[in-house]
Amino acid sequence: MSAPRVAIACPGVGLVQRGFERLFRDLFDEMRRDFSMTLFKGGGPRTADEIALPFLARGGRAIRYLPIHRLMRRTPMHAECLTFALALLPHLRDGRYDIVHVIDPPLARLLFHLRRALKLRFRLLYTEGTAMPPRDYPPCDVLHQISAATLAEAVAGGQTARAMRLVPCGYRPDHFHTRLGRAELRARHGIPSDRFVILSVAALNRGHKRTHHLIDEVARLPGAPLLWLDGSLDHGDPDLPDYARARLGDRVRVTHVRSSEVGELYALADVMPHAATFEAFGLALVEAAGAGLPVVTHDAPHFRWLLPNPDCWIDMTAPGALAQLLETMMHDPAERQRRVMSDHVRANYAWSTLRPSYAALYRDIAA
Repeated sequence: MSAPRVAIACPGVGLVQRGFERLFRDLFDEMRRDFSMTLFKGGGPRTADEIALPFLARGGRAIRYLPIHRLMRRTPMHAECLTFALALLPHLRDGRYDIVHVIDPPLARLLFHLRRALKLRFRLLYTEGTAMPPRDYPPCDVLHQISAATLAEAVAGGQTARAMRLVPCGYRPDHFHTRLGRAELRARHGIPSDRFVILSVAALNRGHKRTHHLIDEVARLPGAPLLWLDGSLDHGDPDLPDYARARLGDRVRVTHVRSSEVGELYALADVMPHAATFEAFGLALVEAAGAGLPVVTHDAPHFRWLLPNPDCWIDMTAPGALAQLLETMMHDPAERQRRVMSDHVRANYAWSTLRPSYAALYRDIAA
């Protein structure tokens, strides 16, 4: 059997630099070596196998003047996916692709119904990257789970196990390597060599990432540790930077660096706690751990699977628990070392490990 022809479609690729948009960007770059792949994206240059479609981006200027989501009584993301799907349709005619792979739930739902209405020929693969309840999954032919915990939850919720596949997210260790040493990086960023740096690489919000909890826990710490918050406000709470500065003064730094510079943050920090109580995957956690940075997560089934080291788990809902652990880690390098998971992460989540699994996924779907 010849290799299947795959279309990867994600409106955020080329516009959003982190999250599952980067996962799909990396997936395309990795798998194009073995398959006929086309990336349909939201921005960036057009090439023979990368096509930026015209659509109404949810955070763009055009949707302010043409707010069709209000007519639909839905969100700007639904308008984004609708206009992206309509722009994609001409490229899906005549059976040009065996598989269309998507990760945005509204886009999956639209393509599923448009395929039936227009009698298009492709298999729809949906990657569940939102940690939504199984009852809300969009219809698709095959559902790709990226976490053993969400797979188990889906089966418990009545989803058919044989219609799902488990393959974790991949990451590229080399993308987070920096040529500069820790001392040079700290000097560049104006951080004393002995200052304890607590890093968070996550969107700045209260709901999912629980950034406010991290701020409050660091405020409990004695001395002058630095909390470095690096993340987007696209899905965030705009008042959080001011809240952080009010609570911490000069003990906080708020940035949103380019993806190519995140490796420097991992290299100069001392620990990365993640205050969220759930994740679809947690790519930034994997990247930080792979770079050798100690990590701390909530004690929940997904994080136990992602980073199987009990020293990394605490109850993130208990006031003071994270502050107590961070204070211990500030003064004891051995406590930091116990939470280093680089060997496990590289062995299980590097693209060099996962490429064969994604290749098998595509071939199995197309068979």
